Amino acid sequence: MHTEVKGDFVRTDLGSSDPCGGTLVLSVSEEGLVSRSGISVVVPAFNEGSALGDTLEALDAGLASLRSRYAVELLVVDDGSTDETPHTLARFTADRGESVRTIVHHANRGLTEAMKSGARAARGRITVFMDADLSYAPPIVERLVAALEQGGAAAALASPYMPGGRVANVPFDRLMASRGANLLLAACVGFRLHTFTGMVRAYDSAVLAEIIERPVRGEFNAWVVAELLRTGRTVVEIPAALVWPSARTQAPSRMSAAKLRARTRLVFQTLAVLIAARRKALLRQAA
Repeated sequence: MHTEVKGDFVRTDLGSSDPCGGTLVLSVSEEGLVSRSGISVVVPAFNEGSALGDTLEALDAGLASLRSRYAVELLVVDDGSTDETPHTLARFTADRGESVRTIVHHANRGLTEAMKSGARAARGRITVFMDADLSYAPPIVERLVAALEQGGAAAALASPYMPGGRVANVPFDRLMASRGANLLLAACVGFRLHTFTGMVRAYDSAVLAEIIERPVRGEFNAWVVAELLRTGRTVVEIPAALVWPSARTQAPSRMSAAKLRARTRLVFQTLAVLIAARRKALLRQAA
């Protein structure tokens, strides 16, 4: 493994003996680079109701600083909502022009397909995914873009589990399941990366467009990171605060026991991808 200290960030070349064979940037400074390249902020939404309007207003306002340096579009993917979400979106997008666009799935297809639809429609050079309830506050967008640019990375991850990150208001069972899955996945990269399964992250759009057309093996967000590392791309992470809003903690859980078991199986499939990559790397090293 080769580690190089360069300015405000540390680049680690994992080499052929690494389970993923990619590059991790362990920390980066968060001063953004001035650019006129476009940024697409994608928000998948399913049955978010009237509350989505307040969320989008807050997110849109939070993008004001970025808009002084970038062309920014907000892209909302309605994943087959059957409640007030379509009407809320119609009110929000009225008179906003091309800076806000909506993609509609006529039936619910799940988060992975919603993210793929958003990625395919994104026009920016950088694509940032945000959740529909702002469990991560809007300033994370600008921090992720700065990390991506300064790290010369294919992806920048919001990481509540790395040093400096934090979690609040997440139910204990959900938190333990998430932490356990991420610990297993992190072990495959020697704990140099801490959060695999989170959705909130920024990507180089061209690289993401290539990755998402491959067959998915495992939990989508973790699998994308595994693919990036397997193919030698650079991934960065920044400490972030994951804070569930009170409305989410009080609402009935969307994650049933059956869904949680299915998600766990997908995480183990992703783990198998990383283990296979490590075995292949070790064989190459021994040859």
